[in-house]
Amino acid sequence: MNRLFKYSYIALSTVFALGFSACTEECEYTPAQLTADDCIKATFTSDGDQHIVSANSEKKVTISVNREKTDSEYTAQLKVLPTNDSHFAIPESVTFAAGQASTTFDITFSDIEAEELYTYSVALDEASVDNYDENVLASTTGAVLLEANWDQSLGQGTYTLSGLGQTKPCEVRKTSDEAMWFKAVAPFAKDNDLVFKVNEDNTIKMRKQPVCMVNVGLPDPVMLYVSLNPQYGGIYDPEQNVIIVVLDYTCSAGPLGTYQDVLMLPSNK
Repeated sequence: MNRLFKYSYIALSTVFALGFSACTEECEYTPAQLTADDCIKATFTSDGDQHIVSANSEKKVTISVNREKTDSEYTAQLKVLPTNDSHFAIPESVTFAAGQASTTFDITFSDIEAEELYTYSVALDEASVDNYDENVLASTTGAVLLEANWDQSLGQGTYTLSGLGQTKPCEVRKTSDEAMWFKAVAPFAKDNDLVFKVNEDNTIKMRKQPVCMVNVGLPDPVMLYVSLNPQYGGIYDPEQNVIIVVLDYTCSAGPLGTYQDVLMLPSNK
């Protein structure tokens, strides 16, 4: 039995050896292609930008592109990525003039709802970039928020951030463009306004929004975000002049819990 096993092992070893040898002879290795000598080595200058466009501004955002090889005019092709929102119109290419190391192109948009985030996503053609450079940004993705025209001040209200056990006064603004939209102006941190959209049935629509920096046991404070809990949502009570919302609190470390927050509107709404 041991002799039979020994002979079988030798035979199988020979078969495997022949097989590997044959593969070595028949398979050709094709090395990766180096970056072409005439590649302009283009790169986007940033990624993950959030653009806030005022209500009366032109509906566009401007994207910057740099290149290393600048000796002649060059037109780099652009590719729309699948994550790009259909509301954005992205040009087919961007052109550098001879000697120009940096240029820009515009992404225009239309028919988007104010105070909502929309995402654009675009890439440079592979022939224009050095894929061996770890610092190259061959694609860029960003978000656009079109501000509503917050042209009416209702006075001072209060916002209760129940997860932190804090109630603070804040100006409440309204837009004449949308009868039932309210904004609590920076109740807990500068530039971090909270926007509430009231539907016809007095339920609330609310996007994810930053509130303030909080300590959650990490070495440094992190930004607290709130978003409407999909199960409980929120309600506007016109008789009590109050907006009550059930919000999910999150940060870069993960979820922080679900709490009921209250925006008390000014009495002279």
